[in-house]
Amino acid sequence: MRIAYCSNVRLPSERAHGHQVAQVIGALFNLKHQVTVFAPFRKNISRKDFWDYYRLPRDIKIEYFGTFDPIASPFLPGVTGLLWMNAVIRSGIKAQVTPVAFDMAYTRTPALLPALIDTGVPVILELHRLPRFNRRRFVKLCNRCALVVSLTGAMDQILKSWGVEETRIMVSGDAVDLRRFQSMPSSVQARLRFGIETDRPVVGYVGRLKTLGMEKGVLDLLKAVGADRKFFAFIVGGPEADKKYYSSKAVELGLTAEDVKFTGEIDALSVPDALAACDILAMPFPDLPHYREFMSPLKMFEYMASGKPIVSSDLPTVRDVLSEETAFFCEPGNFGSLLQRLREIVRRPEEARRRAENTRKLVEEFTWEKRMRRIIDRSGLDLSM
Repeated sequence: MRIAYCSNVRLPSERAHGHQVAQVIGALFNLKHQVTVFAPFRKNISRKDFWDYYRLPRDIKIEYFGTFDPIASPFLPGVTGLLWMNAVIRSGIKAQVTPVAFDMAYTRTPALLPALIDTGVPVILELHRLPRFNRRRFVKLCNRCALVVSLTGAMDQILKSWGVEETRIMVSGDAVDLRRFQSMPSSVQARLRFGIETDRPVVGYVGRLKTLGMEKGVLDLLKAVGADRKFFAFIVGGPEADKKYYSSKAVELGLTAEDVKFTGEIDALSVPDALAACDILAMPFPDLPHYREFMSPLKMFEYMASGKPIVSSDLPTVRDVLSEETAFFCEPGNFGSLLQRLREIVRRPEEARRRAENTRKLVEEFTWEKRMRRIIDRSGLDLSM
């Protein structure tokens, strides 16, 4: 099947959404579909091109719309640059995404939906957030899609309450590339690589330290470690400004190099090594609408693939995947509750090992290829198999 993947994000990008886009594209290609990516021209900090950055086959085509970066232009301040960029992409879509050239269009960008619908090419819309304005028009557009992929069960319920037809919605969270976790180093080897010298249980947080400027629970993890120096915190992620912020918070809590280590950002290929260095992996998300309704964290599936015990905030979006059979749950925003679960994991090693093994088995169903096969099958658009 000939698929047009249409995006308004910078590609390549060091951000999680860029990684997610690349994984979806790679999975569609691995399922033997012909994929052409349409994205905006943007200035890029990476010296690698799209294919090298994400290690994707060069048989995947990519077309960039525009000749300058409107987001970086001083003549298009604030949201004006984004509106200009979306207009350029929509114009390009109308010219190049046609029923003659493509069997299906795929996007995670609602702003591109009007142009995609107008092409007459069947559209799959993957939703990571819901629009705050023009709800009625958005619902009408959704009901003209071949399929609407809701990232979470909570989002699914919202869409139905708005009037999106139930038969058009499918719930499917994110996934993981298990090939990255086939040759993980031992904990000793991984700790040598990252310079971790401690006899304490290592509690890891691996991923971006904030999302859209919002806390992700890193401070709660630091507070928990500060309240019980029997644990060591390993904080992996950036950007640099956030690393400095949490490093200063650690100092305020009286934590030293014997209690916590920050690495800053690491490349995706190093994530399995970072996870291998940990005894426990933490997802202490606060109870905010984004995390409660829209989140399907890539880190959760990477944590699952590592085979390490997971402690997570008890949120509906996490419960879409994990349960008491696969994880330990704490109260969101309560570092005392987080600390109790960490102590429980240490106190009950066999139970922690059992849940980690269950999680590793469960994640076998959450590969990108299996996810995208389910989505294509549900859409009824597969013309090639």
